[in-house]
Amino acid sequence: MAATPAPSASPTPSPSPTPREWVTTGFIDSSYSSAASSASFHFGDGTNSRVFDTSDKSVMLNAINLQLIHNGTLGGKIELTAGQDADVLASWPTANNNSFDITNAYVSYTAGAFQLQAGKFSTLAGAEVIESPSNLNFSRSILFGYAVPFTHTGLRLTYTATPTLSVIAGVNNGWDNTKGNGTGAKTIEGGLAYNNKNLSVTTQGYSGTEMTAYGYNDSVVNPVNGDLDNWSNVLGKRKLIDAVASYKFGPVITLSGNYDSGSQENAVINPVTGLPTVGATWNGAAGYVSAALTPKFTTTLRYESFDDPQGYRTSYAQRWSEGTLTLQYAATSAITFRLEGRADHSNVEPWVDGNGNPIGHLQSIAAEGIVKF
Repeated sequence: MAATPAPSASPTPSPSPTPREWVTTGFIDSSYSSAASSASFHFGDGTNSRVFDTSDKSVMLNAINLQLIHNGTLGGKIELTAGQDADVLASWPTANNNSFDITNAYVSYTAGAFQLQAGKFSTLAGAEVIESPSNLNFSRSILFGYAVPFTHTGLRLTYTATPTLSVIAGVNNGWDNTKGNGTGAKTIEGGLAYNNKNLSVTTQGYSGTEMTAYGYNDSVVNPVNGDLDNWSNVLGKRKLIDAVASYKFGPVITLSGNYDSGSQENAVINPVTGLPTVGATWNGAAGYVSAALTPKFTTTLRYESFDDPQGYRTSYAQRWSEGTLTLQYAATSAITFRLEGRADHSNVEPWVDGNGNPIGHLQSIAAEGIVKF
């Protein structure tokens, strides 16, 4: 009798692709925005209300972004940004008027479940990120601009406890600050990140001493000690708690949320008039509903509210809310177009219309094109 053939071996699962040792990537981001009623994106005191899309009725070269990444035991990343976004991102004491920023520049060392980063890196806080292709909307949220920092310079240690849970701790020079405040005081960061197939939850906190005023005119009274001197010694403890959650309901719908609560001791509210410093607080929440209607077409609705009761973060004591609808079309894997409508509202009147009259609302439309490479 013929021998029974041995059963065929089960197919071996395909291994996960090994990251390339050197990766170069980047994008070009350009847009056009227009505010209704001849208003502008600036508050009445001249400061920007939007984070990046600050130019009204003109084409903006938002960013030319270049990234060089090295993967491996000894790795690192250099990210350069040119364009109008770079002036907003620039960390103190870098000049913020040359349209160039070194956004990330760090080395990393990985040993087992631990990774140590040293240099300048993006913040843990916030639902949105600096790189526009990775966001759901064109315009950045109020929280992204006013509740959280952009970057830090220091050390960050990440422990991957399980495939789904990471623990992060670090020490740095503070919010958007490459050199520190001159006192040697540091900011401590800590975070937890949980990620599985459908659910992502992160929470992070920052606590450290920040300088709240920088060398104003010597004839102005220092609000802390009453002396006629510059304010370079006005320091105070700054704290932030940030939480982000996202859940995918199948392949189409994704819900996301972001909450922030911050505080600042010795907050200089009005350095021009020398009003006394106060303890300032701010808090806000944002929600996102994103629907991938087809492989190429996605729509995202965002609503958020931000409370700045002392006016420390936005220069107006206000409760500011906004709703945004973004339509995104991915023409190819490298080319993305977005159309967006946004309506902002405040319980005070921080904007002005075309006649210079204070108004408490602002509507706008925008178009954006992104080319990734």
